[in-house]
Formats: sequence, C-alpha cells, structure tokens
Amino acid sequence: MLLFVAQGHAQAVRTIFVVRHADKVSDAPDALLSDAGHQRAECLAKMLGDTDIRQIFVSDLQRTQQTAAPLAQQRHLKPVAIPLSTPDKLIEAIRSATAANVLVVWHGTTLPGILHALGAPEVPPIAEPEYDRFYILTIAQNKEHSLLNFTALRYCDR
Repeated sequence: MLLFVAQGHAQAVRTIFVVRHADKVSDAPDALLSDAGHQRAECLAKMLGDTDIRQIFVSDLQRTQQTAAPLAQQRHLKPVAIPLSTPDKLIEAIRSATAANVLVVWHGTTLPGILHALGAPEVPPIAEPEYDRFYILTIAQNKEHSLLNFTALRYCDR
C-alpha cells in the first residue's frame, strides 16, 4: 500500500477502478461477451497494465469474469467472484480489501448505488448500450480523516 506523508501524518492511498462489464452478445441473464466486448476487455487490460492492480472483484456472471480475464492473466491474479444478488457483500469486500489498487467489474444496474455506498457522488444511471463506463475512486486515509477523489470517464472506444 502506498503511504504519503502530508503535514506529518502518514496516509494510506487506495485506488479503486470500477468498470461496467464489456459488450455482451444478448440480453440473456448470463450472456457472454461479444467480439466487441472481448476487444474492449483486451483494451482495458492494456490501459490498466501499469496500475499495479493487486485484487479484482467480479460478479458470478460470465461477462464480468470475461471482462476481467485479460488483466487477471496479465497480473497473475484470480478474480474474486461475488454473487450479483449481493452487492452489499461486494461493498464489504472492497472496503476490507488490503490491496492498494483494486479493479471491480460489475453491472450497470447496480454500479451507481455501489459507487455511492463507497463514498462517490451520485452518478447517473448507466444506459444499456453504455459499456464504456469507467470510474476511479482514490481514497487517502490517516488516523484523523479520509479524503476521496472521484473521476468518471469512458474507456476503450471501439
């Protein structure tokens, strides 16, 4: 974990990268990624390749796992799968993770609420065709307080 000393106080800094799963082939409950989705997943791995991700959280649906797979292989990590029906368990797992840099690949319907629960401002709902949603939460903490920085982006435009 990175530590910064600011005004005599050591601060632990964590960065949580949050993305919606990549493009899927259909509206089936456990739809796989489309060819475009696989390309987006490869792009995500390339984009995050130098971020020193140490932990990855995904849902129990294949499309989140497929989105995370290229980066997980590159970093030699085994993603932690949490059931989609238990977003509170995901929030708890993210909060208790000890890795300085974490990737979360989740679903558009529940991502805004998860982000808000982690301290981010409210984000607009994610429309069905928006597979390029990318959020970064940077949290600096010391014994007295924590500071959160939030960024909303789009990634890997095909």
